[in-house]
Amino acid sequence: MLRDLRAHAGRIAMTLVAIVLGVTFVVATWVLSDSTAASLTSGDTRSSVDVVARGTTPEPVLDEEDLSRLAALPSVTGATGVLAARAALVGANGKIVAGSQDRAGTGWDRTGRFVLAGGRAPTASDEVALSSSTAARAHLRVGDRATVFLVDGREVHAKVVGLFDYRTLGVETVPSVAFAQPTARSLLGTAYDRIELRGTGLVPEVRAAVGPRVEVRTGAQLATEARDDASAAAESTRESLLVFAAVALLVGMFVIANTFTMLVTQRVRQFALLRAVGATRRQVRRAVLLEAGALGFVGATVGVALGIGLGLLGMSAFAPSDEPVTYDVSPTAILIGYAVGIGVTAVAAYGSARRAAAVPPVAALRTDATPPRRSGVIRTAAGTILLAGGALTVVWIAGPDLDTTERVLCVGGGVLAWLGVLLLAPVFATAVLTPLARVLARRGGPVTRMATRNAVRDPRRTAATSSALLVGLALVCAFATLGETIVSISGAAVRDMVPEEATILRSASGQDPLGTDVLDRVRGTPGVTEVAADRYAIVPIEHGGGTSTSSISAVEPRGFTHLLTPKITAGSPDLRRGVVMDANQAAMMGVALGDDITVTFPDETRVTQRITGLINTVEGQPLIYVDVARAPTAFRDKGVTSVYALGPDPTAVRRALDRAFVTRPDVLVTNREEVIATESADFELLLSTMYAMFGAAIVIAVFGVVNTLALSVTERTRELGILRAIGASRPLIRRTIRLESVVICAYGGVLGIAVGVLFGAVMQHAMLGNPLLDIEIPTDVIAIALAGMLCVGVLSALWPARRAARTEVLTAITTD
Repeated sequence: MLRDLRAHAGRIAMTLVAIVLGVTFVVATWVLSDSTAASLTSGDTRSSVDVVARGTTPEPVLDEEDLSRLAALPSVTGATGVLAARAALVGANGKIVAGSQDRAGTGWDRTGRFVLAGGRAPTASDEVALSSSTAARAHLRVGDRATVFLVDGREVHAKVVGLFDYRTLGVETVPSVAFAQPTARSLLGTAYDRIELRGTGLVPEVRAAVGPRVEVRTGAQLATEARDDASAAAESTRESLLVFAAVALLVGMFVIANTFTMLVTQRVRQFALLRAVGATRRQVRRAVLLEAGALGFVGATVGVALGIGLGLLGMSAFAPSDEPVTYDVSPTAILIGYAVGIGVTAVAAYGSARRAAAVPPVAALRTDATPPRRSGVIRTAAGTILLAGGALTVVWIAGPDLDTTERVLCVGGGVLAWLGVLLLAPVFATAVLTPLARVLARRGGPVTRMATRNAVRDPRRTAATSSALLVGLALVCAFATLGETIVSISGAAVRDMVPEEATILRSASGQDPLGTDVLDRVRGTPGVTEVAADRYAIVPIEHGGGTSTSSISAVEPRGFTHLLTPKITAGSPDLRRGVVMDANQAAMMGVALGDDITVTFPDETRVTQRITGLINTVEGQPLIYVDVARAPTAFRDKGVTSVYALGPDPTAVRRALDRAFVTRPDVLVTNREEVIATESADFELLLSTMYAMFGAAIVIAVFGVVNTLALSVTERTRELGILRAIGASRPLIRRTIRLESVVICAYGGVLGIAVGVLFGAVMQHAMLGNPLLDIEIPTDVIAIALAGMLCVGVLSALWPARRAARTEVLTAITTD
């Protein structure tokens, strides 16, 4: 078998490509996540700090007196107070640079936190140093003038004298702006975010000195926390990417299994001769599996090498330019690559090995020997049961307000139906292509007749070839359908809640809340008669069935009913009577009108309210609305994320607010449609990334089409020779093979699109609670998919068609 493998290496070349691509994807994913974890944990961190004292609340509570008291402890050899306050760098567009600004401002010190990347440390009151990444985003260099926006609304203009990289201490927000220490105290306040101490055996002394209001942590504890956080982030990245790798491997299995099936078919006489000279079924089966193992080993070796290179290249390309990168290739990544390559190939080839072992010795006497085929009754019956069972499950759970169990069952039913379609693919191929072949036989030319008959002649081969395309395209179309539906529903949810005439104010940073004065300034703007404010947060919710996490918004009751326009489906919209909740979220939590829920705010304040109203909204928007008067003071005053304003003349209101906040770089004045466009753009970027990842599966499927056609040409050598002998020209042969490829790809593409759109409908129903068929069809993606499949069909057939056309007539006719 090994000699046979070497002698006919060309016929398994495309299978080798499928193995290589699948292994490459898996290994690259592992290397990328390992390198991410190594970069996060082995970055430029500080180890000279022994103990850190900081407040137990987000607000700084330590002052100069605390610093002096701690510095005077007998075991303390060094103490430094670290300032960290809200500050933002203003970009060239007049708005603050995107990113978290909560602890972005600090004072320069000699603790080793800062590593100069250019220039020098700030010393004067009109000088500032910037982090390298923030300066790059703001297009600032050493010597430029920078504008820094402070928490109280002041703007500070300073000269950029230095750029720095930051050495973190545990899980820490990297500051972007550093002033000279005296300047920082005058601009950012005198309360310290933390006090860093050096010495031995400090923990008991420090705890005794500061009391329960201050948290005391060792440097080792902070380092462990940082490593755990980095490992969790890397593991999350790995899990996300491995989903796409698993899809690529699934498609690769279709390609490999199809290839081995065709190879067994072509070598029936060889297996029969082996049986005739004494080989047992077990020996033939083991020989085919050995061939698969050898092929898997070669493919895994190449795939591991390419995966390591691709992973390191991806780490280099996507890592921030100003952060250190650590490349890590663990033995686990290499072992997994080999396990995947050999294991997937062996599993895919097992069915072919069993068929090869079942070839009787008498088959060696027949010139047209074919391997025994097991009846397709079992496969067809299993596919029918899965398809019918999955479809019935989805239809049964097609109602509104699904709970968590029903959502899981709904997706499970969709998966079962999808598996049923894969098992029934030969039946569908016969059902679709047979009438098509009959129609084309009457109206088409010889090329069309031969191409369609070739595709219909072996529906199992056509189904196996098209199934690889079906999986890849179905996933793309499913997520496209889900994405288009989410974008549409999200936009509709915003339009249902916010009037078109309203002016909306949001933070220009995209992350932080608005300043505490913004809401009052909007209320005092001439022409504004109605104002409402969102205070958005994701918090724990306690209910009768346990604890869940959900998004809330604290809103003024009058603004909720007189400015915002919630579509109440049940109960009352009056927030003074209780909370208003999304109906789907209520169903998932197992609560209803009249039930009590407890909201735990970020400062641990717990508020229990009754559900008095239900609305229909969507993830990404607040799912629970609560009276702002019930929220704690800090959340009410400092948690404003959006402000909505309305007046008799909406145009005049927009102009007045533009003028009122023209000098406020932290405030973005916008409207409803601009908000929808921004949110849609972010989600569509995520979808585009997913399409690119699923593209690997489609590439593997394309190689599968090429491989199937090439092996099919070898299988039909004698037939092609006879066609050439009776007058078929080489161009006719080439066109026939190309059209056969187009038919197979078009069939797989159309079936994949149909399955994908339907599965996307199931996903959006389970995730969003939207009616099952109330979906947005991704027409652009479908059009691109159809055009792409036609191109794939033509391009995939170039080499096999050329090979078929070059078949020598006499040699082909005498082929066994």
